[in-house]
Amino acid sequence: MLPLYLSIEGLYSYQKKQEIDFTKLTEAGLFGIFGKVGSGKSSIIEAISFALYGETERLNKQEKRTYNMLNLQSDNACIVFEFYNFEQRKFRFVAQWKRRKRFEETTPLERYAYEWKDDQWLPLTSADGADITRLTYPNFRRTIIIPQGQFKEFLELRGKDRSDMIKEIFNLNRFDLGPKVSHLQRQNNSKIELLKGALSGFESVSTEILQTKKEELAKAQVDLHTLKEETANLETELSRMAESKRLRAELHNKQQEVTSYRDEQPKILQQEQELNTFESTQQAFKEVLQHTQMLNKEKEQVTLKIQQLTTRKEETLSRLEEQESHWKKIEIDYQQIEKFRRECEDLKLLIYIVQQQEQKKTVSKRIEDGKPHLIKVQENERILLESIRENEEKLDTLKHKKVDTAILLALEGWYQTQDTLLGKIADIKQQVAVLEADIAVEAGRFTSKNLGIDTWEEQLRQLEVQYQRQLLDLQKEETQLQVQAKLSEFADNLSDGQPCPLCGSLEHPMHLESSDVSHWENELRLKKGDVNHNLLVLKENFQEFTHAGILFKEKKAQVQQLTTSLALLQSHYADHLLTFCWDDFSANDKEPFLSYKSKNQTAETAIKNAEAALKDRRQELSAAQIKVEKYKATLSGLEQELVVIDSLVQQTERQLQVLKPHEIAQQKESTLLSRKQQTENRITYLEDSYKSLTETIQRLKTEFAAINGERTAAKEQFHHLYQQLGTKQAEISALLKEFGYSDIIQVQQILQKQLNVPQIRSVIQDFNVNFQVALQQLAELTAKIANDDYQENLYQEKIELFRLKKEELELHIRIVGALERECSHLLVEFEKKERLLEEYEQISSRKSNLTMLENLFRGAGFVNYVSSIHLQRLCEIANLRFHRLTRNNLSLTINESNEFEVIDYLNNGFRRSVKTLSGGQSFQASLCLALALAESIQTLNKADKNFFFIDEGFGTQDAESMNTVFETLQYLHRENRIVGIISHVEELKERIPRAVNVVNDHDKGSQINYLN
Repeated sequence: MLPLYLSIEGLYSYQKKQEIDFTKLTEAGLFGIFGKVGSGKSSIIEAISFALYGETERLNKQEKRTYNMLNLQSDNACIVFEFYNFEQRKFRFVAQWKRRKRFEETTPLERYAYEWKDDQWLPLTSADGADITRLTYPNFRRTIIIPQGQFKEFLELRGKDRSDMIKEIFNLNRFDLGPKVSHLQRQNNSKIELLKGALSGFESVSTEILQTKKEELAKAQVDLHTLKEETANLETELSRMAESKRLRAELHNKQQEVTSYRDEQPKILQQEQELNTFESTQQAFKEVLQHTQMLNKEKEQVTLKIQQLTTRKEETLSRLEEQESHWKKIEIDYQQIEKFRRECEDLKLLIYIVQQQEQKKTVSKRIEDGKPHLIKVQENERILLESIRENEEKLDTLKHKKVDTAILLALEGWYQTQDTLLGKIADIKQQVAVLEADIAVEAGRFTSKNLGIDTWEEQLRQLEVQYQRQLLDLQKEETQLQVQAKLSEFADNLSDGQPCPLCGSLEHPMHLESSDVSHWENELRLKKGDVNHNLLVLKENFQEFTHAGILFKEKKAQVQQLTTSLALLQSHYADHLLTFCWDDFSANDKEPFLSYKSKNQTAETAIKNAEAALKDRRQELSAAQIKVEKYKATLSGLEQELVVIDSLVQQTERQLQVLKPHEIAQQKESTLLSRKQQTENRITYLEDSYKSLTETIQRLKTEFAAINGERTAAKEQFHHLYQQLGTKQAEISALLKEFGYSDIIQVQQILQKQLNVPQIRSVIQDFNVNFQVALQQLAELTAKIANDDYQENLYQEKIELFRLKKEELELHIRIVGALERECSHLLVEFEKKERLLEEYEQISSRKSNLTMLENLFRGAGFVNYVSSIHLQRLCEIANLRFHRLTRNNLSLTINESNEFEVIDYLNNGFRRSVKTLSGGQSFQASLCLALALAESIQTLNKADKNFFFIDEGFGTQDAESMNTVFETLQYLHRENRIVGIISHVEELKERIPRAVNVVNDHDKGSQINYLN
């Protein structure tokens, strides 16, 4: 993760919105956040954690967290944090809440997350920071944002908790295959039981049974083939006899059919005679009768048409005479229509004249009303010009009274330099006094122990040599006592005749008298304890005086450096005093300068006020001049408009043709409009009526001529039809005589029968054809059965025999089918049994493998093993820096319980708990582990850069260790590591390349300022 931007508002001591641009800080690789205790430094990393996870170390949800975190002088809190994650994707997290009307009640915490895509912030469905950082909140505060009091947590975690953390960070749970193996084993065991159950159903399936069934099937198939041949021969014989029986039955039916045709033949002959008569009569009379009937119908239609045309002719003539009468009445007025049109045009002009006269009155009134306003703004313009002249004279007077600004700037710069030099001199003197007091305290430590500051190491080493010699002498005495005690034990156990265990002698003339050495042993043990205690105290004193000596030398060097700086500053101050060259002022008294400066400020204020007043007057003058020009232009435009109106009225009066202006001088515009409308309506009426009547008369004349012509044509058509009817009557009389009919009624009776000639002709033809075919078929059937030896009783016997054979055949087919199905079933079951046996062998082998895996992954043993490897790797990476920080005296390792231990190379490489480390050493170990863990996370996430915050620890380091730690942290920049430090130690500011300073103002709350 790489932070980009953070804004805090209303959180703890942050009252107003404060912003941090991390891009200005992280580019240096190492940056700091400084401030006094309670200024709000730690709130920065707490704000980051709260925005990402909604969690904080100080308060939990049950402690009215949002109320207690909200600044008491703020009504709302808002945190905005932007950063790049390990995939270089840009995210923004927002956390906000507000105060309700009741002071102690707040709205619920609202958290949102966004991602920068396509040049815009797109909202995410989840605001859980763990999804983006791949770290839970506890591991985030152990590896990325390390809050106050938590820096050593990873170092001092119990083995199980540390392993769980490593599992989560490095996703080691993917190696925990125990549950999966158990699940697979349960599935495998279930499959074994199922296979056992399935194989129990195949006990009756064997190779012998399958071979027996195959032999039975072969024999049954041979018998079935023989029976099929016998049945087929019998079926052929039956088919021949059935055909003979069918021919005899068909012969009997055909004889009956021929008899039926002979009975029906006379009726068909009579029907054929009637049809011939109908066809000849229809052929001779039908067309003549139809034509005559058509002519009669046309004659009736023409007669009716002549009557209708006569009626229409009389009606059209009457309407024509009526319309001509109306046309003659309006013709007189229509001849004067041009006069009416000119009168209408004159009325339009007169209306326009009246409108212009009204407009003239309105414009004249506006001119009279506008002249007083013009006079007023002209007077205001004159007053403003006079005021501007007075202000310019006043401003010139003030500028002449103004003091020399160059002198003021030079004097102010000189006094500021003087104050700066005096302040630095005072600070250095104060630092020298503090350092001299510290030097006296460090020197007092040596004098209190009767040690010289320059010779203390030699004195302590001489004491150490003396104590070592004493300890060696005591060890020799102890060895002699132990030998003497062992010899006494041997002497007490000697017996005559038994060999001595030392020399092997069988005789023991002089026995060693034993004495009690326990008293001496206890005394020696007490002496050794005193000597060891003195050595331990000496070692502690050595460490203490080593630290004190380093501090003494450093502070001496600092005093010497400050003394040199003080002399240099005092020299600069003396040189600065020589540069004072203003006779009217004093180098030691600043009051004349301040008075001179105050006078100048007063003059500057007066000039600014005068310039502002002059500017205002000029703006007012500009506005007044604009008004004057505007009023003048408006009045000029109105006067010009009057001239235009008079010209238009005169021009319009000259265009009048019929009416005169004096005729309508007293009439209103509405009266003229009404008269104009009446004239226009009269013109429209005359035009429309004249045109309509003219068109109607012309149309009626045309219609009358058309009707008269159509009536003459109808009369001629009637005469022609009458002549055609006479000709047809003579033709019908001749045909009656030719066919021997007495009158036309007989012909009509025959034609009225409406016979369907094609259908009846088809029936007659079909009868004749079918009768001849039946006679022919009867002869053929008689010839076919002439030589047939068919016997009905023999046919019935064959049928019964065929039925029995067919039943026997079906029985054999079922038997063969059953045997085939049984063989197929046995073959399939035999193959199933073989597959089940093969699968059973595979699953049994899998069971042994899964049992081996279960033993391997039982109790997350494999995951713990992988976790131990990761922890060992962390120790290897951390030791690369921890060795250098501890001057190769200490290194970190992991024991069997996954707990950290320290290897002490100063004490023969013995291991001991990390809890025995001093505060500074614990900080160094925690720092190295944090860097190693951050490096591993960076490698895991394939991130280009990695970042973490430290909120404590540097106060526990001595000067030399501090230098080593800072060299390590600065070297991280070349490894793409970025470290942020939060501290209240002011001396660290000079060593940090980039930093911000947090100040808690009583009125404004915490304020963030950039340093360097």
